[in-house]
Amino acid sequence: MTNRPTTSAVDFTSSRAPSIDEFALKVVFMLIVWTCLLAFVNKLCQAVARKFWSYPVPITSASIPSKLPHPNPQGSAVSFDIPLMQATDEQIGAFMKFRGCETWPDEKQSRDIALRQVTHAAAEYKGFLYEERTMKWIDDHFRLRLPKLKYPYVDSHW
Repeated sequence: MTNRPTTSAVDFTSSRAPSIDEFALKVVFMLIVWTCLLAFVNKLCQAVARKFWSYPVPITSASIPSKLPHPNPQGSAVSFDIPLMQATDEQIGAFMKFRGCETWPDEKQSRDIALRQVTHAAAEYKGFLYEERTMKWIDDHFRLRLPKLKYPYVDSHW
């Protein structure tokens, strides 16, 4: 008679060679554990980054462009020229329509919440322009090897 355990549970601490089924079960179990662990760490890092390294752009220092689409030349960025607090509803409405938000002004929201959405859209647009300028510079510089290109500097922060 052999000294084998009579239980059907998998022994994760055994030093004997596992069967194919036991090995597959261990691999699947570890994949599930690692997937859950990495998802948790990802969410935790995002929460910490949002808490300590991000903040909303102040409405008083935000601005929107007067010309749509905004000029995006090589080199340094062209700043948006209309301060948000001095912009008319028509200018804000035109900008929000250009960005794909057809609901300016929304009667259900307070003006402060609506202006925060405009500020967010302006920051996204500023980032989009920088990314577009940078990708063009990378393509021209590394792929096409064009000489004397102006480096795409970031616009001033709010």
